[in-house]
Amino acid sequence: MNIEEYINKNRGQLDNKAADKARIWAGIADIQARKKTRRIKITQWVAASVVILLVTGMLLRHEMVMQQHVDNLSQINTKLAKKEQQYQQQINQKWNQFQQIPAHSSPMESMLIGELKELDTLYKQGLKDIKKNPDNDRAVMILLETYEKRLRILEKLIYERHKQIRYEKRNENIEL
Repeated sequence: MNIEEYINKNRGQLDNKAADKARIWAGIADIQARKKTRRIKITQWVAASVVILLVTGMLLRHEMVMQQHVDNLSQINTKLAKKEQQYQQQINQKWNQFQQIPAHSSPMESMLIGELKELDTLYKQGLKDIKKNPDNDRAVMILLETYEKRLRILEKLIYERHKQIRYEKRNENIEL
């Protein structure tokens, strides 16, 4: 006996079960609810990703702006701007005074000019530190100290040139 004959013969016994409509609709509703929650989760992930990208972009932009704009202490605050300007004026006056003295080479002079170059390097490094962290009080103090040290070195250079001139004048008087 094949399957078709069996079904035809026993159709009455096999067709006694009716479809459970409530269970079918519950399954459909469950599938739709799962799709809805999946959409909500995807939307939440997309929203979180957008927020993270925006915050990261803003932080990167802020960092780039800070790195581009800090070239001297005056860009940090106005009190520092006045102090830096005073130091720069004093240094320029001392440098002009130093250059007006007739040049007499001495080993001390070349050493002091080398120290001025080292202070310039230290100043540039301090600016880099401030670019990384504008609230770095230690770097600000180092920059202000470089100005004070420059003034002291320039005063020593002026003193050395005057000392060399006095020495040469004294030796001229002795040779005569």
